Amino acid sequence: MLNDIVFFLTEAVNGMRRSGMMIVISVATVTVSLLVFGIFLLVSVNITHLANFMASKLEIRVYLKDSVGESDVSMFRDRLRAMPQVKKLEYVSREEGWKQFQTSYPTMALGEMITQNPLPNSFRVFVVDDSQFVSFAKYLSSIEEYVEDVTYGDIMAERIQMLYRFCRYSGYILVGLLTMATLMIVMNTIRLTVIARQAEIEIMQLVGATNPFIRAPFLIEGFLIGVIGSLLSVGILRPMYSYLAIEFQKKVPFVPLVYDPVTLRYVYFAITGAGIFLGTVGAFIAVSRTLKTKY
Repeated sequence: MLNDIVFFLTEAVNGMRRSGMMIVISVATVTVSLLVFGIFLLVSVNITHLANFMASKLEIRVYLKDSVGESDVSMFRDRLRAMPQVKKLEYVSREEGWKQFQTSYPTMALGEMITQNPLPNSFRVFVVDDSQFVSFAKYLSSIEEYVEDVTYGDIMAERIQMLYRFCRYSGYILVGLLTMATLMIVMNTIRLTVIARQAEIEIMQLVGATNPFIRAPFLIEGFLIGVIGSLLSVGILRPMYSYLAIEFQKKVPFVPLVYDPVTLRYVYFAITGAGIFLGTVGAFIAVSRTLKTKY
């Protein structure tokens, strides 16, 4: 088994040497294709991150009735915390709410115009699943025993949810289309390499070589082309993204970008994996078509 692997690997390397120019073209094509793929993947990740950031800032403000005493507030707080939809809960007393309101509008002489605190006690509610934001806000407004009013920015919340869904699904579609396009480019490029060595393949068939035996070195070549191309694309993309992200953040500091090294590592791993997968699959399809076999 080990001898077979060494043999096929040696044949793949020798074949790549004999088709040096075609291999260079193949690697360059894979690198450019994966670079474009990686750029769109990073754009998609950042758009989704922005939509998540905006959705995370959505809150439901539950205003309590004046008749709700401290013991009732405590009971209602425990009731809210027990709900599976609630991610985070903050109690805002009427005194604290009035201080926050005055701080938000320092130029207004609120103390002179209003002698009595008009604000009720309230809860700030953050939900676990943003898709349930509107429906849960409407549910809270139906708890008439405690709740006087519920505000959640219904129009803005619905628009942010629509943006989030659009970004998520359009990102999936975009990545899928780019994957198919990259596969076709890689497959056709590698096929040119295979066609250039069609005489060699025919000779191997004449001496009795089986299709798997013929296909194996080409699969290794496709694998190596994918590895080299993906590493080159990641090597270009990584410093380029770091530079452009910093420059973009200087000009638009209020727009959050993805800097998390774990997330970026997953993206770069995805690009590398895509390169290896596309190179191997592209080689398999190209050789199978040349051999006129079903795959």
